[in-house]
Amino acid sequence: MPDRVLREEEVILISDELGDIPQDSLRMGLYYRDMRYLSLWEMTIGGQKPRYLASTCDQNYVGDFQLANPTLPLPNGEQALTRTISIRRRRFIAGGLHERLTFYNLNPFPATLQLALTLGSDFFDIFEVRGLERPQRGTINSPVMEGSRLLLSYQGLDRILRRTEIIFDEPPLTVEILGKDVPTTVLHRTSTFLPDALEPVTRIIPYPPWAKLTWELTLLPKTPLSLTFNIFPLEGEHASQMSDLDEVFSRLQRSYDVWHSQGTTLETDNQLFNRLLERSIFDLRLLMTDTPEGWVPIAGIPWFACPFGRDSIITSLQTLMLNPQIAVGTLRFLAKSQGIEVDHWQDEEPGRILHETRQGEMANLKEIPQALYYGSLDSTPLFLWLFAETMKWLDDDELFHELLPAAERALEWIERYGDLDGDGYLEYLTRSPRGIKHQGWKDSRDSINYPNGSPVEPPVAPVEVQGYAYKAMQEMSLLLRRKGYTALADDISQRAATLKVNFNRDFWVEEIRFYAQALDSQKRPVVAISSNPGHCLLTDIIARERTPDLVAGLMASDMLSGWGIRTLSSRAPKYNPMSYHNGSVWPHDNSLIVAGMKECGFQTQAEEIITQLFEASNTFPSSRLPELYCGFGRSEGTYSVPAEYPVSTSPQAWAAGSAILILQAILGLRVNAAAGRLYLKPRLPAFLRNISVKNLRIGRGTVDLECERHQDHTNFEITKNDARVELVIPPS
Repeated sequence: MPDRVLREEEVILISDELGDIPQDSLRMGLYYRDMRYLSLWEMTIGGQKPRYLASTCDQNYVGDFQLANPTLPLPNGEQALTRTISIRRRRFIAGGLHERLTFYNLNPFPATLQLALTLGSDFFDIFEVRGLERPQRGTINSPVMEGSRLLLSYQGLDRILRRTEIIFDEPPLTVEILGKDVPTTVLHRTSTFLPDALEPVTRIIPYPPWAKLTWELTLLPKTPLSLTFNIFPLEGEHASQMSDLDEVFSRLQRSYDVWHSQGTTLETDNQLFNRLLERSIFDLRLLMTDTPEGWVPIAGIPWFACPFGRDSIITSLQTLMLNPQIAVGTLRFLAKSQGIEVDHWQDEEPGRILHETRQGEMANLKEIPQALYYGSLDSTPLFLWLFAETMKWLDDDELFHELLPAAERALEWIERYGDLDGDGYLEYLTRSPRGIKHQGWKDSRDSINYPNGSPVEPPVAPVEVQGYAYKAMQEMSLLLRRKGYTALADDISQRAATLKVNFNRDFWVEEIRFYAQALDSQKRPVVAISSNPGHCLLTDIIARERTPDLVAGLMASDMLSGWGIRTLSSRAPKYNPMSYHNGSVWPHDNSLIVAGMKECGFQTQAEEIITQLFEASNTFPSSRLPELYCGFGRSEGTYSVPAEYPVSTSPQAWAAGSAILILQAILGLRVNAAAGRLYLKPRLPAFLRNISVKNLRIGRGTVDLECERHQDHTNFEITKNDARVELVIPPS
């Protein structure tokens, strides 16, 4: 069964379907600021695991687990037969984890039984959980029980004391501290693996001490009995603060109501597609971090639960139709953390946009460079693209002048640092000894290879990043010209025009009638049929006469799996449908390709991919699209389903954003708030008959619109136009 995930702000809980964190789990735990504060949390009744009935964490901040008893012998000689005692775990996250455990005895007699909770923590940094080894660690202290409070603690090498405080409303009957007398030379073996690893990483690590707490419960017939406890992850000298839980819960509910009210309401006549949209919108809220600059999406849970330049920007681009304030918060946050100096350790350069930022012990100690890490080639041009696109939606002059200095620095980075050899292309070469080797979105170690399967060594110029750079410069030139910065607009427009000409000369591979995945250090095309050039359809860098060949290559059977477009052709030597980047299917990758195909007029092809992604979403729990899934071909005869990638992050921001961008592509919707125009060219796929869009933010106003399919054409109308925009229907 899939993990159950809860998150609110910086507290994340990943448990199993029972609500437990088993001792042998790979990635489950209670996380806070890139550290695991609980790695063991198991409940038993009479020495046995409860029986599973149902559980859900669909609301993202609140979880409900309905369990039942196994058959239990009772002290009076009676038996409580299985499923005669209801066991319900209700929990929510707000500053910590709050749980109420309720028992309800359906037997006609009292039942006395023993409840046991076993708790412990390895206090792993998230990079340790992912599989990175450390030469040494801090000190895990033995659990301490004081009255109704259990304390787990870790003195880090970064001199930060991290504590997990568990406060019960009823003290336990017995407390057993286990493992405290085990010599540090006694170790146990665990196995985990990185998302892009092909082989498990087996490690020998210290076994942390843990506590086993027991209560004796006497359950009267038809009478509920509850135990409530609160778990607080604490860093440094911060103290736990108990609050009125009902008020805290109500405040959380209100914050979700505000989230929904501030965004666009999207609804169709297809309940399964509505479920995909609803799940995606809930997950986007789950993945938002409320910073001083505004909402910023984190990338995904558990591995990438922090702001990511590339992921946060693409998610913001995907969701402009839902809520452009996501883009505003992301732009402000990334502008504030923009590179200011040359620092090889964290691959920082002036004007470069952040790749990721971490708060854990390993980042604090500089065992990894991710405290502020800049090692992505695409974050900077994507930042410019998002800036220009956001201005199309909002036409906010104050925001423009606020962000213009950061945009100018980003443009300078593209010319001075991003282009390593002055040929007009963006290339990457990692300087940090602990940095990321490949700095495009396919950043796994084996993601870029020659036709014979041998790896390509940096510097590398990825195809899609040239498209991002072209789009960034084109859109920025239009924006700057409109704002009166004519000289700068002319300069970057000329650079963009030159890039387009050279790109179509150097990246096009005539033998395969397709674009290369990249150029290597000798400017030779890295020949591969991959999804990367598909992103360029949305950027307008592709020569018009070559667009049909590119689309045909993406739609061929070696690329189109039946569940979406693969990252790599099934005929490539490195193809592996179970790999991270060499044959898997990524929803965000497909959403950008779909949007580009619709923009270029390839409606039928786009609808086929949309249908495949929609049908894939129906096979995943709660219609949640994961980060990626395996690229096995669909088999109609055997009723196959997409195979999940074992360590895919889920929920994941740009996977959730995919559904929003796909709906925008279906509508053929674009805006230009400065010109007061709404461009609309809807064509609904066969599984949709109508689409309702309400509270669509354009400039300072909103728009409502309705679309309805009639056989092979779609009727549409604007039903409310507070934004006072003119409707424009683009030519075919």
